[in-house]
Amino acid sequence: MKSVLPFVAVCVATAGSLLSQVLEGQSLVAPRPDGFVFCSDHDNEQPVPLYGRCQKRQIGSLNCGEKVTVVARNGDVLRIIPAYERAPRFVDASAISRQPDKFVPFDNDSGVPDRGPIDCSAAIERRPMVDGFMVCAPGQKSVPVYPNQCSHSSSASLACGEKVIVRARRGDMLQISTATNVLAHVALASSVSQRADKFVPFDDASGVVDEGARDCGNLPDRSVTPPRAIFVQNPEYTDQARKKKINGTVVVSLTVTVDGTTRDIKVVKGLGYGLDEKAVEAVTRWKFSPALKDGQPIEKEITAEVTFHLY
Repeated sequence: MKSVLPFVAVCVATAGSLLSQVLEGQSLVAPRPDGFVFCSDHDNEQPVPLYGRCQKRQIGSLNCGEKVTVVARNGDVLRIIPAYERAPRFVDASAISRQPDKFVPFDNDSGVPDRGPIDCSAAIERRPMVDGFMVCAPGQKSVPVYPNQCSHSSSASLACGEKVIVRARRGDMLQISTATNVLAHVALASSVSQRADKFVPFDDASGVVDEGARDCGNLPDRSVTPPRAIFVQNPEYTDQARKKKINGTVVVSLTVTVDGTTRDIKVVKGLGYGLDEKAVEAVTRWKFSPALKDGQPIEKEITAEVTFHLY
């Protein structure tokens, strides 16, 4: 998966402090892609409904033109976070555009991960959670548990023989919780037994729902130090964009080479009005300290942001 590094280059002096943070290599949290509620002519500007995970009931609505954060695609729906919410909501993909002035769908080229259609049958067919017992390997005094399936570091440990609640199977791991901690952890399936007196695995016949293994290949490689910007050139406005008073962010993908230069710059999310080309032109001149793996420079594909703002 591409690393996402937020680099903000603006055409006003007020952004100097933010730009200096980028140049100093401070960590800035990159926002997910922006989307805009799109109402076609026949919608008569009616609010767009929001739903929960399986769209069983409406839990809110969005107004035409409203800005949202797009988290992922799930078949023909998008998982989004409205500006006034923290929890994700679901909305028909045809109602959210990548640009505010015309409909541009969040398709395969949008950079938004496609998680596939949501299987709502599992929620209906889910059986009750069952008890399990922690099993220690020879020489162990406790069993490590993890915050999620892709974590390499344990978040806690449970005593041998401790009783747990088994919520689901996830590949070769089980999602569990304890009587004193309802927050879910995961543990190796080989360390949880259906019985306390002998090991009985939670297999297909155990009645525990199999939710499938999580794809951890999309997570960043923690052994790689990402590139750091050491020179960022501000983009130029086009006359057309200035006249239209266009503000926004152009998202580009690029490869940082081992000598810190950039290549293969492509627009992931554009603004039009000639600003996409200006963003690419600016990023062409950016300089980085390269990504490192085991102390050696490597090429790294990243995503960067170039923000245009007029006051």
